[in-house]
Amino acid sequence: MKKVITCVDQNALLKPVRDYGIYVAKSLGAELVFIHVVEIPELGENFYGLAAGGIVLGEKDILTNSYGSAQLGGVDAQKDYEEAEVMLQECVSAATAAGVKASKIIKDGDFIDVISEYKDEAEIFVLGIKGSNSEDVGFNASILIKELHVPSLLVNKEFSPINSVLIAFDGTDAAKRTLEFVKSSKLLASAHKHVLHVNADAAAGEEMLDLAREILGTQNASFICANAEVPADEIIKYRRANELDLIATGAFTKGFFKKLFLGSVSEDILHNALVPVLVLS
Repeated sequence: MKKVITCVDQNALLKPVRDYGIYVAKSLGAELVFIHVVEIPELGENFYGLAAGGIVLGEKDILTNSYGSAQLGGVDAQKDYEEAEVMLQECVSAATAAGVKASKIIKDGDFIDVISEYKDEAEIFVLGIKGSNSEDVGFNASILIKELHVPSLLVNKEFSPINSVLIAFDGTDAAKRTLEFVKSSKLLASAHKHVLHVNADAAAGEEMLDLAREILGTQNASFICANAEVPADEIIKYRRANELDLIATGAFTKGFFKKLFLGSVSEDILHNALVPVLVLS
């Protein structure tokens, strides 16, 4: 059975990430796994290595805190490790109370290396988005999605049920996979789907929407072509105007994913999205 891998950390998004993880697992009828990684700094407090080279992150990594290994000692390492165990057990207890089978994992190591061990058994990852600035958020999240090739739900707010979803569609392979996921996933079976294509050429835009209709079908779905030059701006604006619960996008769709985290629309456009983002690569 595929699993919902939910990455938790002791920060303001702990409860929202936990609750979205429970919701996703219950919707999919999947086992839920809460995982916390105790980072071991290798080349300095804010450096984490990857096969392709190192990444320098901000002081507050968006997904984990640098506790240091309890096994390697340190002034508060054992205490922090024990607190992490308590945190995970509370998450498991909340899931059990909601009728969801859940387990917990705590491991030392590099976050991406550890999480990668579970990518083959993961149906979806649920991750909290919390960084000291938008660059930290985008850099780390984009690496995770490119490395794992698993659908990832990026959480940035308190939990609420997903009754509607905005799908950013540009005809790329990743965008097509996003539509296919939305169509087939039990998670979004009852959600109203809004497929948005942004194109300054109205005729070309309608052709793109025809392709989207072929993939998704028309039941419980709306198809919109927005005549605009900047997709990211239009996606955020449409989501807000229609008070939709989720944005779904292929990674780097029309530069949207990159701009969502790193763009110039505002210093912190991720939080302007106001809702979780489901990303497929």
